[in-house]
Amino acid sequence: MRSAPPRTSRTAFRRSGLVWIGAAVATAAVVLGVALFHGGPSAEEPQSLPASASVAEVLAVGPGDTVTSFEGEPVTGAEVLRAAESVRAEVISTFTRYGTPLGPGFWDRPHDGLTPRRQLRERAVGAAVLDKARRVWAREAGLLTDVSEQGFQRELAQENGERAAAAAGGRPLPGVPSYDEHTYARVRAAELDSALSKIYAGGLDLSEARLREQYRIMAGQGAPPFEKARDNVRQALVLREYRTALEARAGYPGIHVHGGLDTDTHR
Repeated sequence: MRSAPPRTSRTAFRRSGLVWIGAAVATAAVVLGVALFHGGPSAEEPQSLPASASVAEVLAVGPGDTVTSFEGEPVTGAEVLRAAESVRAEVISTFTRYGTPLGPGFWDRPHDGLTPRRQLRERAVGAAVLDKARRVWAREAGLLTDVSEQGFQRELAQENGERAAAAAGGRPLPGVPSYDEHTYARVRAAELDSALSKIYAGGLDLSEARLREQYRIMAGQGAPPFEKARDNVRQALVLREYRTALEARAGYPGIHVHGGLDTDTHR
């Protein structure tokens, strides 16, 4: 198994123009959602929480809980809660547009049969499973050795330790002095997406004919000529195919979570 990419390559990535991959795939993870068994909140879930309640309160899950699994790898409460934090504001905004009051009971007031709690749960579990699928794929490709939450936390601690040491030595690394786990999760996902999409591109049909067909699909009024847009068209096609493959690995829509966030098995 190959070792993780060297520091120079990871730093170079963070300074490059490949942000389109991370942003687009992160968006895909946010909007996908998950198929849940129907039913109201479990008996343990408070019924009167306001919109300001924490995601841990809303989802009634602890960081160490196993929510589901992907190919035998646990998807923990910590991973789901981290994903929930990334979509919480959008879920609240969506339901306030429907007229849902922000006070007590916000998370359990339905609109068209869907409550804010259930939407938060669907999207958070979906994003967490998608990230687990990404990390498992990266392990197969030799980019990671540990796909667990503990492995993620070790990566984060090592990253911040190296940044602190570099700053103390007068050689600060580009970017922030240190990462919080939410920012690092986005950065790391973008790095893995970039590396995996390049690997996946090796098996794709990227012929001139297919690139021109993709250009015809993408080009709008005022678009540059194909010759100038070829690289962007190729990147967009690779991203689309890679994202489709990643979602297929994650098994949408076959992720099931009972009632609250009880343990279940995915794949």
